[in-house]
Amino acid sequence: MEWKFDEQEMFRLAGEAWNHGLPFMGMPSGAGLPNAGFSIWPFALLYGIHPTPLFVGMGVQWLNSLALWLMLYCAGRYEEPVRTRLYWGLAAYAVSVMPVLFARKIWAQDLLPVFIATLWWVYLNRQKLPLLFFGGVVCALAGQLHLSGFFYAGGWLLALLICKKINKKQGLLLVLGGLVGFLPGIPWLHAVLQHGGGISHWGNILKMEFWLRMLTDTPGFNIHYAAAGELSTFSAFPNGFYLGLILGLGLMVCAVVATINAVKAIFTKGVLENDINFLLISGVFLPGLLITLSAIPVRSHYMIGALPFCSIGMAVLLQKTTLKGLSMLRLWVLLQLVFTLTFMVFVHRKQHLRGDYGSTYRSQTSLR
Repeated sequence: MEWKFDEQEMFRLAGEAWNHGLPFMGMPSGAGLPNAGFSIWPFALLYGIHPTPLFVGMGVQWLNSLALWLMLYCAGRYEEPVRTRLYWGLAAYAVSVMPVLFARKIWAQDLLPVFIATLWWVYLNRQKLPLLFFGGVVCALAGQLHLSGFFYAGGWLLALLICKKINKKQGLLLVLGGLVGFLPGIPWLHAVLQHGGGISHWGNILKMEFWLRMLTDTPGFNIHYAAAGELSTFSAFPNGFYLGLILGLGLMVCAVVATINAVKAIFTKGVLENDINFLLISGVFLPGLLITLSAIPVRSHYMIGALPFCSIGMAVLLQKTTLKGLSMLRLWVLLQLVFTLTFMVFVHRKQHLRGDYGSTYRSQTSLR
C-alpha cells in the first residue's frame, strides 16, 4: 500500500472528521484550489468502522470492487453483441495497472468509479423519476469528491441533453437533485470564489494531455506515473529476463493497432454500436473536451473516471483484429493481467520505488 503525505494526511483528516465532526473543506488539489469537505467524508466512515490505515485502504479496494460489479451488472442489461463487448472492455479495465494502482490508495479521487458506475446505472433506469433526482445528487457529490468529478458529471449531463436521452421533466429532476447534493459544498464554493488563483493556462489546451494519457493509460503500460525512476530496473525484471519490457512492448503494439483501427473507423460506418457510442461520448469525449478546455494540467489521476469507458472503446477497436490467428483483444487483456501482476510483485520485492509510489506502508512501519 502506498503511504506518502497524501495518504497519511487523508487518514489523519478522516480521524479528525470522525472524532470532531465532518468538515466543509478538504485537502488542497493539484489544480491550485481546495477540494470540498465531502472528499473526506467516505474515509471518515471507514475510519469509524476500524481506525487503521490498512483497513481504510482495504475499504477503497472494496468500494472499487463494488463499482466494477455494478458496471458489470449494467453491461449485462444490454443485448448481444454489445453485452459481450462491454464485458471484455470491463475485464481489461479490471486488470489494467493504472486502475489497480488507483484502487489501492487512500485518496479521494480513487472513489470516483463508484460515482461513475452509479451514473451508468441511473442512465439505464432513467424512466424511474426518483432515480433521476438521485442521479443529480450523485453528480453534485462527484465534483465535491474530487474536482475532476465535475467534468465527468458535466459530460454525462451534456450527453443526455445532446443525445436527447431525457425530457424536460427528467431534466428538471436532475437539476433539483444537483442543487440538493450541492448543499454541503456551499461553504467550499464560497472559499473557492474568495481564494481565486488556480493553475489554468491556455498553453495546457495545446498539450492535449487528456487524449495523450488516454493512449498510454488505457492500454495499461504507463507505470511512469508510479515509478518514473524505476523504468530501467522494472524493464529488466525479473533477474534480467526483461519480462517487464516484453510485456510493455506488447501492450504498446496493442495500442498502435487500436489507434490504426480508430483512424479507419472514422471512415467506416457501424464500427461502434449506438449504445457504446453514448457511453464513449458521455464518459470519455465530452469530459475530455471539458477538461481540455478548462486549460488545467491533466494528471493521470484525472483519467480515473474515463478509464472504464476508454477500455470499452479499445475492446471494440480490437475485437475483430487477429495476429496470426490470435485475437488481439484476448491478447491485450492477458498482457495487461500479467503486466500488472509483474509490477505488483516488483513493488513487493523492492518496497521503495523512485516515483509517485514511494516507500510502501509495510517498509515504513517495519522501520519503527
